[in-house]
Amino acid sequence: MGLTNDYAERGDGSNNINSNSNSIEPVPKRVKMIFSVMTNPNRIDILRILNSKGSLTYSDLKAQVGFKSKKESGKFAYHLRKLLKHSLVALNRAERKYVITNKGKLILNLTRQIEERSVMESGNIYVRTKDRIEEFNTHKVTQSLVRETNMPPELAQKISEEVENKVHRMQGVYLTTPLIRDIVGSILLEHGHEDYRERFSTIGIPLSEMASMLANKSYDIGMLMNNMADALLKEYHLFHILPKDIADLHLSGDINIASLSCWSMMPDTIFVNIKELLDNYNESGNSKPRLHSIDGIDDPFIKVGILCSIISRYAADEVVVYGISDVLDDGTNGITGDKFARMLMIISSSITNSRISFVLREFFDNKGVAGELLDGYAYYVKHAQLPKISIVLPNHNHDGDGNTLIAEYVDKIVDISSMGGSIAVSDGLAGSNGLRCNSECTNLVLHSLSINLPRLAYESNNDEIYFRARLVLLLKPILTALSSRKAMVEDSLKHVLPFLSDGSVMDTSMVINMVDLQSSISNVLKHDDMVDVARKVRRTLVDKSREMGYGISIAMIDDGSASRLARLDVERYGRLPTNGSDYMHGVEVHAEDMPNLDASYYTNIAALSSIFDGGITTTLDVSNVNPSVARNAITHAMNMFSFFRIVSRGVRVCNRCGSKFSTASITAMKGSSANRCPNCNAPIISIK
Repeated sequence: MGLTNDYAERGDGSNNINSNSNSIEPVPKRVKMIFSVMTNPNRIDILRILNSKGSLTYSDLKAQVGFKSKKESGKFAYHLRKLLKHSLVALNRAERKYVITNKGKLILNLTRQIEERSVMESGNIYVRTKDRIEEFNTHKVTQSLVRETNMPPELAQKISEEVENKVHRMQGVYLTTPLIRDIVGSILLEHGHEDYRERFSTIGIPLSEMASMLANKSYDIGMLMNNMADALLKEYHLFHILPKDIADLHLSGDINIASLSCWSMMPDTIFVNIKELLDNYNESGNSKPRLHSIDGIDDPFIKVGILCSIISRYAADEVVVYGISDVLDDGTNGITGDKFARMLMIISSSITNSRISFVLREFFDNKGVAGELLDGYAYYVKHAQLPKISIVLPNHNHDGDGNTLIAEYVDKIVDISSMGGSIAVSDGLAGSNGLRCNSECTNLVLHSLSINLPRLAYESNNDEIYFRARLVLLLKPILTALSSRKAMVEDSLKHVLPFLSDGSVMDTSMVINMVDLQSSISNVLKHDDMVDVARKVRRTLVDKSREMGYGISIAMIDDGSASRLARLDVERYGRLPTNGSDYMHGVEVHAEDMPNLDASYYTNIAALSSIFDGGITTTLDVSNVNPSVARNAITHAMNMFSFFRIVSRGVRVCNRCGSKFSTASITAMKGSSANRCPNCNAPIISIK
């Protein structure tokens, strides 16, 4: 009875002589020690990696956390002992692997909740959409219900209010648009609105959006299927594969990931020496995975065409093919324009999601062969509705008088460009957008992650040192994500393209892309010496990456990121920080401006090209100029740029009959007919 009465009294507190209603319950010493352990971010990293990767050996865990040098071994061991001492991590002695305990998972969950709550300090709730992070808005839910399901507005408003109440009760949850749609769907089912729920369901994109695509009679069925798959894979990678910090950086516009749908599956660009690939295949006998599609084929043009078609399926952006001269010129029937054109047509008909670029540097030692190849490419461009194949011409082959050998083909180059062809000129091995390959082996390049430099500069208060410091802060999560992607891509290709990786030398390069560096330095940071700051930026990024154990290249290439980042910055600031109309990819100069540019301009471009080892997209725009101006500009560019691509914007093609129209002919069309083919009245679309 005494015990019972004592517990009853202590439970009520009124008869406990030691109770004090104003005293604070002391925190247990064990809890204090656990929270003191979590004050170091390295220990949080250890828990996060064990939680995501599972059990790891000591050396694997040390490398994953980032302690890669021997000097840091003691520091890592100290942090691991702390976690072991307080039972947040345990050692499986049989396997000699470390695992996270349930207590460690609890601490990790609390840490994540604290991080996510910090985003909501203003009291607002934020949702991650496909493009950005934005404040939760019930009006958007109402609009979606009315638009996608034809629900009466009054009922949609009631459903939206219930969604809002449920969302507010879910504080701390990582809210995404798929999750919001799931909440709406569950509420619709609770109210018995199964028909509305069915119409509101999603398969990567809303059903209403797919219906709209199908209703567009000019839509290409292959493009429709690609877009559907692309939307589904983007959502999958954004909300399930990418680290949350990287996903949020992309959505907020601090960075852009151009090939989001292919992030874990394939590289952005593949540089492949086709001669070396075939030699390795022929010499390996039965030790190499068979390429049944080319076995028994003697025609080198067909063989190269089939191989390129296969490889193009496994690059998100581009396949750059070189070393083809010895393959095509097999000493039998020689190289002709007709054979080259037929090969390009075969490849083009099977390309799905990437471009192919042929590096023709060896052929320009022979003027006859070079002319045949350009004639063949011209035929392909003329007859292909949307040319998907580029050619890269050499700028280092010279005749006895010191003139570039391609100079005599400038007229052909101008004609091809005016039809929508894609031609680049380069001193070294590069893709059609200027991406460089610094090795002669098969090279997989990951380059689709771009940093929004104008925003970074704007939020650095015109301080160049602070600008570079913030750049370094971005670097760690970016490198972690790229390293993880590298492992996933290499593993993927071993299964889908074993003949490319087994037994051959293959390298994977990580490239970080810079958006609008020039304007960020000149217009935002107000710094006069652009080249000096660019050199410091590259040195900072490369040095810090090496300290973290990674090798990277820095580039300024066109990957389509600029327009999205500019749009998000206009939404955030009301204008672009650079005070321009758009952000820039690399360098662009119009043909008519070439004669008026002073020597310092070309000196700066040459300096930037040497600084950014990943490459720079230098674009020569020959749109809306007569052939003589375009010819002079191209000839001038050959002497001034180590790389440039030739672009003629405004070339359009009929969606039905394939007729092509120049800017001048489109301008001559009046009224609504400017958007219709004069031959068959079908819609005309832009090539570039």
